[in-house]
Amino acid sequence: MSNNIKQNQIASIVGATATGKTAFALQLAKLLLSDKHYQKIHLLSADSRQVYCDLENLTGADVPSDFTKHKTEQFDYPFFQNEDKNIFLHGVSIIEPTEEWSVAHFQQLFINIKNNLGENDFLLVVGGTGFYQQQVLETAENIYIPQNHSLRENLEKLSVTELQNELSELDKIKLQSMNNSDLNNPRRLIRAIEIIHFTTKHPNFLTKQSANILPIFYLQINKETREQKIRQRVTERFELAKVEVDKQLKLGQSNTLAASSTGFAELSKFIQGEIDQITCLELWQTAEIQYAKRQDTWWKKRPNLILIDPNDINIKINQAKILQACYI
Repeated sequence: MSNNIKQNQIASIVGATATGKTAFALQLAKLLLSDKHYQKIHLLSADSRQVYCDLENLTGADVPSDFTKHKTEQFDYPFFQNEDKNIFLHGVSIIEPTEEWSVAHFQQLFINIKNNLGENDFLLVVGGTGFYQQQVLETAENIYIPQNHSLRENLEKLSVTELQNELSELDKIKLQSMNNSDLNNPRRLIRAIEIIHFTTKHPNFLTKQSANILPIFYLQINKETREQKIRQRVTERFELAKVEVDKQLKLGQSNTLAASSTGFAELSKFIQGEIDQITCLELWQTAEIQYAKRQDTWWKKRPNLILIDPNDINIKINQAKILQACYI
């Protein structure tokens, strides 16, 4: 099969938290199957935290109850499958919280699934993590630059201000180009410094990647409705997520990348008696709402989005627009 055929067998579903991306993806999968244009539908979660096992409630990983977990040689990681509907779910609950995960791992997972698509298969990349979705559309040049553990060990001892100064000395333009969130994120500052050190020694390492042209369905709902859904979802997940975080704390895993998931720090403070439950809920809800706003900012800058109201999935005119985009 040619790469061009596979190119036409992939679409992205994006949008902010609580816009119903997973539900929409499942509805679209059933629609594509019922239309008999495709025989198998693969869903790939483009979420940087839902990859972790035992943190499904904290991260909001939605695995339908009629899906069962499988592991085969065909795919690099475990996946969930609904055998009756020939729908496969990848990228959810696939590694332990202590295991390493990065955008490069996601890119490799995407390539693995893409390369295993049959002629009658379709892949829906589902998730609001913009940088992950970008790897489907256009691979970042620096994701394959390896970690420099000795450099990281030294940099991790520095404060945010010291890291900013270090980056400024290496590349002032890079520092000035970073947004406020990245400027105050030690991990991203360290990664920026690490990349500069590597590319200085290996100036010919990076190669340009061509952009892919894929249908991108952008789910958008009323902000007030979205905020209400976020608050409700956090409230419903609270008790089980608390158990998950408590387990990680007892295992001494509070400094892992998984622990940077939204809600982990707030629940940790509640478990340790630093704040009460009402305060914990409010802080977690606020953090999720702020994250959704940042997702909006990311996607509104992207061109050629197909705007979708997820509540209108069953309207015929909307179905026609969706199916036409998936059959190009």
